[in-house]
Amino acid sequence: MTDLYDRQQQVGLTLPPSVTIAGIGGIGSWVAILSAMSGVQNLYLFDPDVMEESNRNRLPFCQSSLNRPKVEVVAEYIRAIRPDAIIVAIPERLEGVLLDIQLSVSAVIIDCTDSPRAQFTIYNACKEHGVRFIRAGYDGTRITVTSVVTGWMRTDVEEENYTVNPSWVVPAVTVAALAVGKLEKFFDQEVSLDISEIGIPVLQRNRRLTARCTQTGTETPTPTRRRR
Repeated sequence: MTDLYDRQQQVGLTLPPSVTIAGIGGIGSWVAILSAMSGVQNLYLFDPDVMEESNRNRLPFCQSSLNRPKVEVVAEYIRAIRPDAIIVAIPERLEGVLLDIQLSVSAVIIDCTDSPRAQFTIYNACKEHGVRFIRAGYDGTRITVTSVVTGWMRTDVEEENYTVNPSWVVPAVTVAALAVGKLEKFFDQEVSLDISEIGIPVLQRNRRLTARCTQTGTETPTPTRRRR
């Protein structure tokens, strides 16, 4: 019988025994799902909010998920696709004593919150305790995956603007996938770019009209342009 993970065995992934995810929104939900799909067995999910209609443009959840705690909706989804995974869903912010506990039980903490204050607090705590830290976020089409929080971030004012910032499924899934890639394979990679700049733009070229052959094999004359 083909094993579930046969096709990724040669990839050389390093799966942490446990991962804590702070913020289970458009990014954090996908980080949790993709981590579980990769084979991470123990996931701790933290978010105090409930699922809203506006969240569903980025997440694969049904109408019945509305007004339920986000952590419960995501945990239920993961258990359906990975019954052996151990998912702990906590409808609270990752702070205070809860953060202290997770620093002792998790190998990695992934911050997917929209709060500069939370990001700075979690980063400093991870740094102090020697726990791996990954921050994943986006603003419009600008995405960031990093292991640090910059010192210039304002932490004196809470700026949770996810309800008004432009949000779309593509950057959410892209940044989540890159975060999981950093978690399991590309540990030292950092990402900061605009996804509109990915790839090579298609160049529009003006092509000259060339002679064409008719069905009888005779060449038709090339049309000429009249001067005006």
